[in-house]
This record gives sequence, C-alpha cells and structure tokens, in this order.
Amino acid sequence: MSIRFLNIIALLIIFLSVSCAQKPEYGFYQKQKMLMGTIFKIKVFADKKKLNKKSFNNLAEKAFDEVSRLEREMSEWRADSPISKAAINAGIKHIAITPDIARVIDMALDISSESGGVFDISFKPLGRLWNIKKRKIPPSKKEIKKALAFVNYKNIVLDKKGMTLFLKKKGMHIGLGGIAKGYAAGRAGDILKLSGIDNFIINAGGDLFVSGNKNGEYWTSGIKNPEGGLFFKFKIKNDCAVVTSGDYERFFVYKGKRYHHIIDVRTGYPAEGLKSVTVISENPALADAYATSFFIMGYEKALEIVKKKKGLNFIMIDSGSNILKSPDIKNAIEVF
Repeated sequence: MSIRFLNIIALLIIFLSVSCAQKPEYGFYQKQKMLMGTIFKIKVFADKKKLNKKSFNNLAEKAFDEVSRLEREMSEWRADSPISKAAINAGIKHIAITPDIARVIDMALDISSESGGVFDISFKPLGRLWNIKKRKIPPSKKEIKKALAFVNYKNIVLDKKGMTLFLKKKGMHIGLGGIAKGYAAGRAGDILKLSGIDNFIINAGGDLFVSGNKNGEYWTSGIKNPEGGLFFKFKIKNDCAVVTSGDYERFFVYKGKRYHHIIDVRTGYPAEGLKSVTVISENPALADAYATSFFIMGYEKALEIVKKKKGLNFIMIDSGSNILKSPDIKNAIEVF
C-alpha cells in the first residue's frame, strides 16, 4: 500500500470525523422586567450546552438585580436615595454617594461642559414644571423663568475623592434619567459577559445595548417614523449602544403646536428642529446622554462633537423628515 494512498485514507478519516462532530445547538432566550420606569428586556443567543433555560433565567435575574440596585441609588423618586437627599439638603450640606453615582454624575458634568450646558442634570425643576404627562397647556413665562433659576450644572459639586455630592442652591434638584438608564444597561451587559455570554441584546425601553451576533448574523434595528412604520432598518456591525430620543414619545398639543418632553434648558421650552436623534456609541451611558444633547443642539454642533470622538455616531430626522448622518456612520451600521 503506497504512502500516498495511506495519506488519502488519513485525510478521509479526519474529514469524516469533523463532519460527524456534533454541531452546537443554539438557543434563543429572553426575559423582561419593569425597572427604571420602563421595560428592560434581555435577549440572549447561546449554545444550549453552555446555557439552558434555567441557567439563563438565573443569569437574567442577576442582571435585573443590578439594574434594580442602581435604580434604588439613582432614583429622584425615592426619598431614601442619595439623589433625593442631595435635593433635600441643597444649599445646606454635602451628601455621601456611591461610586456608581459618582461615575454617572462625573460623565454628566463632562458632557454638560462639552455641550455648553445643553445637557444638564439639574434640569429637574424645569422638567417637573412641564410634566408632559399631565399638562394640557404650556406653563407661563413667569413659571419657566422661576424654574430656570435653579438650573445650572455649575452649581453641582462632586467630590470624587470624598464621595460626596453638594447642590449649592437651595431648591435645586437633579435627575439622572437622561443617563442612568444607559449606565444600568451597560452594567447588566457586564454581568452577562462576565458569565461568558457574548451574544445578547439588552433593550431598555427601546434603547439598545448590543453585543455579538446571532450565529454570524448581525443584530438589527430601525429608525421609527412617527407617522407610521420605519424610515429604514439597519444591521449593527459592532458591540455598541443604540439610543433614540424623539419628540413623538411624550407630548401634548396646544393650539395646534406640539410640546414634547425634551426641554432646552437655554430657553425653558421644548427643543425645536428635529423629530428624532439616534446615537450609536460603545458606551451605553454616553449614548443615552448624547441622544438628548444632540436633539437639543442640532446637526452642526453634534457634528463638531462626533468628529472629536472615535466610535460616536448619529442619525437625525429633521422636522422635514430629512435624514442626516454623521460621516463615519457606515463603520457602525449597514442599512438594508
């Protein structure tokens, strides 16, 4: 028997062994829970040998527990949270905070400085005044001016070394709703990854944190058309967050004009010029905050920021339904 024939037999045996090897059987699991005033959904695509339904449920609950913990710390609606205590003691004393709160406020203050105050977590008195869910008519100019007197991120004192927070002016309140949800989604994703799960979507009320793929296929999303349907769908190429802010989510109409929940702290009134802004970023907290910021500041100013920051992109829909994109958007998504 020739050496060549033996080699052929050996290759054939290897080929048959590989062909007969059992291919991984993948499972698609999902679970949801009401947290931070919205529905958090976790969707996972994984090898069933590594993750079964029971182990997924346990892991999802662990991720949800982390979001719940952060909600307890950062909610301005809970009287016992450090955020509420800071408001109660505004102008009086510094309040002890947690490392997570310090990180979130530090990011928020950086974006406030970068945006010229467009993003401002001290907006809460203004947000409560507008209260879009209950209002039928806009507040008066006098009421808006009074609320604006308490809005200024420069009056927020964060001591990262001493882990304290102080609001300089009595009557100040801060709200982390524009950044905390993204931060919590990121932390939930960290728990999944630390458990060896790389292919997942965390959906926090429509804001996505995406990792990996579905057996080689990209995860997908789309840009909503407020008048119905979608402007377009796209595939998400890299691990990232996809967060949208729009004027169609919460609003009321008075004398033919729409008043929505995204308030421009420079004027005290809802921002104008755009229908929606979708931000794509590796950091879910930053995607959350920039979606609000870009909606208020508009295309030109947003463009200045993304040109300086690698991995940050946006898609805007203006009031005329024109689609505006950042220059490197093709590196993040693939439209189909």
